[in-house]
Amino acid sequence: MDATDQPAPGWTLDEAEFHASGQHHGETIFTIGNGQQCLRGGFEEGYPGERTAGFAHRLWDAVPVFGEELAALPRWWGVQLWAGEQPIRLDTGRIEDYRRSLDLRTGVLSRSYRWQGPDGAAAELSWQRFIDFSRPQLAVIRLTVRALTPLPLRAWAGLSAAVENSGLVHWAPVGQQVSGNRAELAVRTRTSGITLGCVAELSCRVPSGEVEGVGLEQTGEPTLEYRAELARGEELQLTKYVALVPEFEAEQPLVAARELAAQAVHFGWVGLRSSSDAAWAQVWEACDIEIDGDPEAQLAIRFALFQLNIAVPRFTDRASLGAKTLSGLGYRHHVFWDTEIFMLPVFSFTQPELAANLLRYRWHGLDGARRKAAEAGRRGAQFPWESAATGEEVTPRWIPDPDHPGRQVPVLSGDRELHVTADVGYAAWQYWQVTNDQQFLLDYGAELILDGAQFWASAAVAEPDGHYHLRQVIGPDEYHEVVDDNAFTNQLAAWHLHAAGALAAWLAEHQPQHWARLCAELGLDAAELAHWLEVAAGLYVPFEPESGLIEQFAGYFDLDELPEALLQPNRTVSWQRLLGFEEVQRTRAIKQPDVLMLAHLLPELFTAEQLRANQAFYDLRTDHEYGSSLGPAISSVVAARAGEIELAYVHFLRAARTDLADARGNADDGIHGAAAGGLWQAVVFGFAGFELTADGWRTRPRLPHTWRRLAINLTVRGRRERIEIPRP
Repeated sequence: MDATDQPAPGWTLDEAEFHASGQHHGETIFTIGNGQQCLRGGFEEGYPGERTAGFAHRLWDAVPVFGEELAALPRWWGVQLWAGEQPIRLDTGRIEDYRRSLDLRTGVLSRSYRWQGPDGAAAELSWQRFIDFSRPQLAVIRLTVRALTPLPLRAWAGLSAAVENSGLVHWAPVGQQVSGNRAELAVRTRTSGITLGCVAELSCRVPSGEVEGVGLEQTGEPTLEYRAELARGEELQLTKYVALVPEFEAEQPLVAARELAAQAVHFGWVGLRSSSDAAWAQVWEACDIEIDGDPEAQLAIRFALFQLNIAVPRFTDRASLGAKTLSGLGYRHHVFWDTEIFMLPVFSFTQPELAANLLRYRWHGLDGARRKAAEAGRRGAQFPWESAATGEEVTPRWIPDPDHPGRQVPVLSGDRELHVTADVGYAAWQYWQVTNDQQFLLDYGAELILDGAQFWASAAVAEPDGHYHLRQVIGPDEYHEVVDDNAFTNQLAAWHLHAAGALAAWLAEHQPQHWARLCAELGLDAAELAHWLEVAAGLYVPFEPESGLIEQFAGYFDLDELPEALLQPNRTVSWQRLLGFEEVQRTRAIKQPDVLMLAHLLPELFTAEQLRANQAFYDLRTDHEYGSSLGPAISSVVAARAGEIELAYVHFLRAARTDLADARGNADDGIHGAAAGGLWQAVVFGFAGFELTADGWRTRPRLPHTWRRLAINLTVRGRRERIEIPRP
């Protein structure tokens, strides 16, 4: 380990002991990547029951029930080891001095341990790997074995198509070879027909010089075998340079991968580290947050930023950030509203070019969104609740009931959770306000906003009471399904219609030719614009003037108060699980607080008194511990704004521990991307009190009592900002 690899305070995620019971949690939190591909933090040499997997953007293939999922990458990271005939793994001998460390500055994952086999053979092993942050297709692994006894060492290193997604095999081998110290594999997805070229270049050295590999041509698993007799104190070093190239990046993926792997060998470990580290340094200069006085908060916010930065599509606008990023199989990598409301703001304010990629992904999906709206008898674009390759709706209609094998339960969110369309519009508008990127607005953003407004104007129904209504919808609080006039949905739809009207006026004044073209393409006219404003003004939102409370949906205040059973300490399951799917809907129990989410996005709707009243009322009725992982960070923002700093910090820690401490017991299947993005918002919009203004920005700090200083790096309207907030 050289000087550049020395751990830095607040920058490393460390594990001093390995416990098999936490294996899958460790795989999740030690995920590394580069914005093109990610790899879970499993072990190169393998471990029984592992769920190690790599994923890359755009490699979609069909899956039963869920439509599409990203195919797990061929196993490029594997290095199997033997001391004689004894496998060297953490489960095959006595393990001492185990340590695993992820350097968040550079994305380098390191691991070391001392192994002693049943026959007395012993060695020290040190592993390092990184996925090149400056080159999307490259990854590197380095293994150093130091013999503590005479050691007959054997190593297998290569590529393998024998991978699966929870039992489903997506890849079919279509070509392979071993030549010299190079293994090559070409595979094709079984349904979507995407070809991927994979090449591994190997280098193996011992004190006497290079060790030549021997090719092992197993079907779908081109492998090189290396053998060495190490005397006590001698070392073997094996370096594996891997290139993965899909067909949409090269006409001949395998040829391109071969060339890239050869280039990697030319640059070497040091050269690749240098360029990758430099790319990481630029990212941290754009987005780092410093928190003095709270080591847990400091590590948590950098971990959140790291996980978002390795998964956000850096090299394409034909992909987005799934709910579980690229770190596991959770939600089959589908894209939800989590992206636009929780994760995308991080990039709008730090690396706007990446936020633009995410929004262009939605723009590319407009045809699918328009078809969805048309199928429902509406105009404009209705964005899918779950999106994958194309922007078509991929929410399943039915899924297996986890509590009753053999039974199916309906999934209503694809048809009923309409607010995602306003969420996309909100993200596009926010991006424009933060960046002043008028070219993006003209090329992409305007259509996203205007098409969504057409949908809302056709979805809201005028009724005899003089109001417009959106009935039988699902809001963010999914404990209550099929409700009328959900406050979050109606208010955000009204905001969307007003924003679209303001955009139309701006375009007509400043870009009249462009506006004329949009009117012709989208079928817009003065009568429709007037209708938008009429619907926006008429959308019904239940409100109690005397208390200042917005009713979460029509009839919510008539529901039963929370039963005592829900308030017991030391729960390990959600309120919905305790009461049952039907019973929880008859209570005021909330999965995530819709009204507080509304207060976060549209604070101008609330007076200071109304904010405090709604925060106090809904916070008590929200399942913060085992409801939605999306909730705590936003509850933190709103509590901070309401002056409840201690409560805000409690919610902040809940969000911070979602993955790092596996607080909900469900981190095994991937990072909670919305919790990570929400944590950033809790710091920036909550504790720093950052607000965008017409002529700039301002802060209204509300720091937790342990924080001595907060420093935030942002980019606002094209200008880098370094915001320093000391404790008064």
